[in-house]
Amino acid sequence: MKEMSIESSATRKNLSLNKALELLEIMVSYQRPFRLLDLANDSGLSTSTVHRFLKSYIDSGYVQQAKDTKLYYMTLKLSGMGNICRQNFSLSNNLQGYVERISNHFRESSSLCIENDMNVVYIATHEGPERMLSTLSRIGKIAPMHCTGVGKIFLSQYSQEKLSLFLKVKGLPRFTDHTICDIDALRRELVQIAERGYSWDNEECEIGVRCLAVPVFDYSGQISAALSFSCPVARFPKEDEAITFMKEISMEASRELGFKG
Repeated sequence: MKEMSIESSATRKNLSLNKALELLEIMVSYQRPFRLLDLANDSGLSTSTVHRFLKSYIDSGYVQQAKDTKLYYMTLKLSGMGNICRQNFSLSNNLQGYVERISNHFRESSSLCIENDMNVVYIATHEGPERMLSTLSRIGKIAPMHCTGVGKIFLSQYSQEKLSLFLKVKGLPRFTDHTICDIDALRRELVQIAERGYSWDNEECEIGVRCLAVPVFDYSGQISAALSFSCPVARFPKEDEAITFMKEISMEASRELGFKG
């Protein structure tokens, strides 16, 4: 009976914490000072419950109430904490485990990449347990964007204006007979990538090598990184199974960055 009481108490505390976090997220989404009633309506909680939480936020320095209008607003305390977390967060360190999981699952080479100056930069790689594959994307840890799976992931979130600038600055140089060098064809593929959530490199960067890449979204829904695995065409695994696994990894890794999609 005592154990059930303790367990019930812990459950109530967890529910209370969940409500507090949900209220914080709602308040952060507001573009202006807000009323207690606004927060109650948007959260579905009673005004008395919301008032109790607001008092705690004020006591802790996360919220203030204007003396003249009585409206509530967020302070910058949460922003300061976020900046500290951002400074201490390392993509390569925090997502290295996903790179290794991909490699161990497919027993092939895997990578974690970011975009820099309209190029792909490989910040973490892991070779397959039994196989070694030296691809163009490993040379200097930099690769072009239009002919790599990870590169096209980043391009898929470009605006039309930014994509036009990319084409003007970088062009679409040919690396193999499979490289997409037609602007309209590239635009169509980028639309498909954004819709389906993954990208292929079908011998577009290096003959005989195929790659499957997925995005890693941050808390704002923007693509911060991309994960991929590469292997010779002849031993590429079943497409459906590979896509399913990589999309699951994409969501797991994205949650590390605060993504809630």
